[in-house]
Amino acid sequence: MVRLENRQWGLVAVVAVTPFFFAFLLAAQAPGLVEPVLGTAIGGASWLLAALLGLLGGALFAGGLSTLAHSPWFATSPVRRVLGMTFASLVPVGLCIVPAMCLLLAGPALALRLERGTTVMTSREQSRTPRELAQRILRQQLPRVLPSLPRANPW
Repeated sequence: MVRLENRQWGLVAVVAVTPFFFAFLLAAQAPGLVEPVLGTAIGGASWLLAALLGLLGGALFAGGLSTLAHSPWFATSPVRRVLGMTFASLVPVGLCIVPAMCLLLAGPALALRLERGTTVMTSREQSRTPRELAQRILRQQLPRVLPSLPRANPW
């Protein structure tokens, strides 16, 4: 890798810590999500994997920037510099940052689901038609006996 400038290392750091930043924002927005995430192996592993994906994205972005800094056409025009940095950032964002965000959101949801004891649908349940699944869910959620409703007096 070619030696990057200080401002380029700042951009690499911004890309690398994006999942950490969003994890802190998510924890601040919904503090109830932190306990199941850190209390279960699946939730903690999803956030750890998201952090590792962020660091990998930063490394990919640093490699892309070093390639651009080594090429002669990068320094000739500001427009080329902006386009090159945009294309260099698309790869780590698409391959690492977006999946990391999905892990940050899916990890707490899966941890909460497992904590509550709800099961994930089996392949037999997935093969049923949507109508059968809806009927089964409605049967489980509706009360066994409907309360008696007051009747309207006809004139």
